[in-house]
This record gives sequence, structure tokens and C-alpha cells, in this order.
Amino acid sequence: MKYLNSTWMKIALACAAGFALVSTTVIAQDTNIPCVRTKFETKLTQDACGKAGQEEAKKAWKAWTAEAKKADASLSCKSCHSKLGPDYPLTADGLQQFKKLGGK
Repeated sequence: MKYLNSTWMKIALACAAGFALVSTTVIAQDTNIPCVRTKFETKLTQDACGKAGQEEAKKAWKAWTAEAKKADASLSCKSCHSKLGPDYPLTADGLQQFKKLGGK
């Protein structure tokens, strides 16, 4: 009986490890999501989306936001976006805020 419990435990551990490996692989593949927007109002988004999709656009915007925070410490993603994902819609004055902080 003890042998049977040990065998089932090994099988369960092997299944869990396999599931974790498959889940990680699927998540890694999903990170290069193409940009949803087709009309670009900023060069930053257009260049990043053209280069490598949504992940690249997020990196570019996070870098820009970190730099812009020097001028406005209260700045965050929600300052310009009404929703964070999948299409990141802008607030009514999001584009104006971007331009006011030096964005092009």
C-alpha cells in the first residue's frame, strides 16, 4: 500500500511539473501581441508597434512616462488612458497632456 501511494505521488508531481512547463510556454508565446490601433496619433506608438507590437509599445510608453515624471510627478498610465488594455483608450485630454509634456 505504501508503494502505491508513493507511485501516485510521483505521478502527481510529474503532472504538476509538466503543467507548469506548458503554462509558462503558452504565456511566453502570448507576449508578442500585435497593436490594436491602426491609426496612430503619436510617433512613439507608431514606431513601437511597427517594431514589435504591444509589448514594445508598453516598454516605450513606460520609458517615456518615467522621463515625463520629472516634469509632473503625479503622472501615471491612468493620467492619459481611461482603461489599461487591450486597446488602451485615451481620456478626453490624454493626447493634450502628452503633447504638453513634450511628446510628439
